[in-house]
This record gives sequence, structure tokens and C-alpha cells, in this order.
Amino acid sequence: MTQNNQHQQPLQHAIDTADSAILQAQDAEHKLQVAISQANPQSIQSAQAALTQAKLQVQEAHEQLQTYNNEQFGQQIKQTMEQLSQATQDLDINQNKFRTPKQIR
Repeated sequence: MTQNNQHQQPLQHAIDTADSAILQAQDAEHKLQVAISQANPQSIQSAQAALTQAKLQVQEAHEQLQTYNNEQFGQQIKQTMEQLSQATQDLDINQNKFRTPKQIR
């Protein structure tokens, strides 16, 4: 029984990392929405940087979970993988929604 729990610790860590990445993505999306509503260029740039960072975290979490995507753990991580995919799509939509125009010199 102890051996089984020890075996699942890396999986639980991967799931926790994924959950954290999903929350980070949601927070970054919220920051962008607030920045756009305030029309604050500095806040928008900061929010876009947060989106980029969140996207990297989501991708890393997805890759980490992918190593456990097998017969033994497949059902256990399926929902988290779907949430990560949805977070990636949401981040892409938000990144493409608002682009800071380049300054013309």
C-alpha cells in the first residue's frame, strides 16, 4: 500500500502543477480583461506578458502530465488534460484578441 502511494506522488505533483497552471492562465486572462477595460497601455503590456508566461506554464504542465498518460493513470488525468487544452485555447484567443499596436516612427 505504501509502495502504491509513493508511486502516485509524482502523478499528484503533475496534477497539482497542472491545476496551478490553469489558475495562472485564468488570472492572466482576467488581468487582460481589466487592462483592456481601463485602456491602460502599461497594464495591457503587463497582462500580455502574464498571458505568455501562463501559456508556457500550461504547456509545461501538459508535457509533464503526458508522461503519465497511459493505461494505469489514463482515466485519472483525462479531465486535467482536457482542462489544460481548454486553457491553452483560451490563452490563444485572449492573446489574439488584443495586440498592442507598434509605434510608427
